Amino acid sequence: MNRRDFTRFAAVGTTAVAGGVLAEKSRQPNILWIITDEHNFRTLGCYRKLLDEKRARPWGETVVETPNIDWLADNGAVFTQMYSSSPVCSPCRSSMFTGQYPQTVNMPRNDMVMDERYPTIASVLSEAGYHTGYSGKWHLSGEAKPGWEPKPCYGFQDNRYMFNRGHWKKMGFEKSGVPCVAARDAKGRPSYQVDGADEKSFTTDWLADRTIEFIEEHKTSPFYYVCSIPDPHGPNSVREPYSSMYKDVEFEIPESFYYEIRKDDPKWRAADPTIKGEQTLREIYPQYYGMVKCIDDNVGRIVNKLKAEGLLENTIILFASDHGDLMGEHHRLNKGVPYEGSAKIPFVLYYPKAVPAGTRVTKAANATDWMETFLSLAGVKNRPKTAGRDLTPLIHNDHPKNWDDITFSRMGGWIAAFDSRYKLILDNTNAGPWLMDNVEDPEERYNLYGDPAYKAVIRHLAQKLKGYVEAHNEPLGKNDKVMKKLNAALSYR
Repeated sequence: MNRRDFTRFAAVGTTAVAGGVLAEKSRQPNILWIITDEHNFRTLGCYRKLLDEKRARPWGETVVETPNIDWLADNGAVFTQMYSSSPVCSPCRSSMFTGQYPQTVNMPRNDMVMDERYPTIASVLSEAGYHTGYSGKWHLSGEAKPGWEPKPCYGFQDNRYMFNRGHWKKMGFEKSGVPCVAARDAKGRPSYQVDGADEKSFTTDWLADRTIEFIEEHKTSPFYYVCSIPDPHGPNSVREPYSSMYKDVEFEIPESFYYEIRKDDPKWRAADPTIKGEQTLREIYPQYYGMVKCIDDNVGRIVNKLKAEGLLENTIILFASDHGDLMGEHHRLNKGVPYEGSAKIPFVLYYPKAVPAGTRVTKAANATDWMETFLSLAGVKNRPKTAGRDLTPLIHNDHPKNWDDITFSRMGGWIAAFDSRYKLILDNTNAGPWLMDNVEDPEERYNLYGDPAYKAVIRHLAQKLKGYVEAHNEPLGKNDKVMKKLNAALSYR
């Protein structure tokens, strides 16, 4: 398939639609998702301003200015307690697109193939008359790397620029027009090298260009498009001028980097052995900041295209990520644990027709809720059953009557119930249950499970967690150690 085939996709889903119906469909809102990978929410100004100084700036006084993402937030909604359904790439991405928990759709870990039997948001919107497209990292079609145009497409009509996995830094086209990883190693294999990447070939810029092209081609009819940027996930490198932008900054090390970790703590609290000291972090931070700055600049380019085409007011824009990156907090990098820096994800929603400017949603939610929420915003009536909830009531009332402030997250070794303040975590080791209070202990330093003052909280979260285990075929529901802890929490005295 080459770039000239683009016009073929413009006809998909339209030839069987009568002119009058198409005119009606054209008034449906467009939907644009800009998804990053492994993105710490504190690197965004719209989240920092909601935190106290200490929590907002764990790496020191210098911050990444993100005016374009902040503009979406100021003119839309920030969800302050959005969590990953599983803080690792493939599992959470499966929840984003299907509204199911990872284990339901055969995605309990990375590099598996998502179950085709479940509808996706793309397949539902395709049936509703939308043009659907995807560019960037997918990570739901097995082990192929990069794996261009993975099959099946799960409802995405145009997936020419979708690749299965990898965090490539330089993209381009073969002579035939087929997309490719432009960086190669000595043996001619795709490489993560960033050398020579510029504003046309660096992956973040390249994907933004593909997104702008899609908008141009489909500006007269409703579309759903995903721009899936593989940064700021490692490898930690970015093109100039971003690579040098923060090189002289005196970064600080997060206070929690130095917290004591005891031998009898749960495994998820263990220190990351790849961190060889503070210098490891000081080498990462300038590049991570640079990647975030490059992302924000490209968000601005995409928004400006929508504005220039007169589409901005009728486009639902999401800026979000699949999971966080601890960036040295709790002596850890990356993700996979229930700490805020790992499990909490940025979620910024812009849609002026339905989302008032300056909205702040503080109730707990996770990626299983995305599909239901966006289909609701788009006015799709025939929606498949998912594990998630429609979050639109929270947009207009942060305390709706009878709303259950609860969500869940999981990994292979632990399960957790989160509300907007507390977390109850149960793991499959000999360590005891863990309770965190993000109001009294925002640094998540202490286990409050043994404090009798939290008895009601523990029982409540345990009851909710029991319901999740039973309703969603949680694999750890068959683990004796986990279930023993759950039963103890249910009857906590």
